[in-house]
Amino acid sequence: MLQRDLEALREKICDNKKLHMGFMVIGIVMFLALFAPLVVPHNPSAIDLTNRISSPTLEYPLGTDYMGRCLLSMLAFGLRISLIIALIVLISRVILGVTLGLIAGYFGGFLDRLITRVIDCELVFPDIVLALVLVGTLGPGIPNLVLALSIVGWSKYARIIRSTVITVKEKGFVESVRALGVSDGYIMWRHILPNSIAPLIPVATLGVGGALLSVSGLSFIGLGVEAGTPELGMMIKNGFAVFPRHPQLVLMPSLLIIACVTGFTLLGDGLRDILDPRKMQHLHDNMM
Repeated sequence: MLQRDLEALREKICDNKKLHMGFMVIGIVMFLALFAPLVVPHNPSAIDLTNRISSPTLEYPLGTDYMGRCLLSMLAFGLRISLIIALIVLISRVILGVTLGLIAGYFGGFLDRLITRVIDCELVFPDIVLALVLVGTLGPGIPNLVLALSIVGWSKYARIIRSTVITVKEKGFVESVRALGVSDGYIMWRHILPNSIAPLIPVATLGVGGALLSVSGLSFIGLGVEAGTPELGMMIKNGFAVFPRHPQLVLMPSLLIIACVTGFTLLGDGLRDILDPRKMQHLHDNMM
């Protein structure tokens, strides 16, 4: 029975075209971001006012921007910075959401009601609106941008974990561990969370694209990274000054953002198809 389930899971992975396409796109994007210092031809901050908005050449494969900076180098480093910020934001949201959802689902009672009310309040307002208020209060800059985006958007992760924990904590293996007299913290983090995390994985993967859009959007309106930072949203903002005559300065970073969001969306959808809660639970029960 277990062998048949594992074989079916392997076939689902092999046949999942969205998963493969997402991995391919994200693999290319991650390679460019991780190895940007090694693959780009120039320092992205190097200014050459005598070579502004030049056409592509061997020295400048995608040309230069309005300050004479290498466009390819700026795109690679802009992608690197945007993705790093987006991943930090996502990880912070997941940690906060998982912690609160785990506490609410495991203990129930007053703590559950209190955390659920906080979740409901956070869901009333769109994440970007709350982030705008926070960044507008704190001011632009990467630390403030990360802080503002990290404390919004966590509620969906908390809801997923809470609902899963409520089911998992009633399982027989949890009762057996509890009978041994171990602490609630040990039960929560060592036994319940590992068996509750599967539904969160595809949602968190999709969340990377959302975080990237938020980072770029806030930078575009001047509330994100500081001026002069090679970041995709900031590049789009600066490119609009010469957009009618030189659309590539806006289109290239925009297409890079679209590629990232599309890749993470395909990857998240593919993982959601594979990590179906009912099928994963059936596989888990057979393994137990």
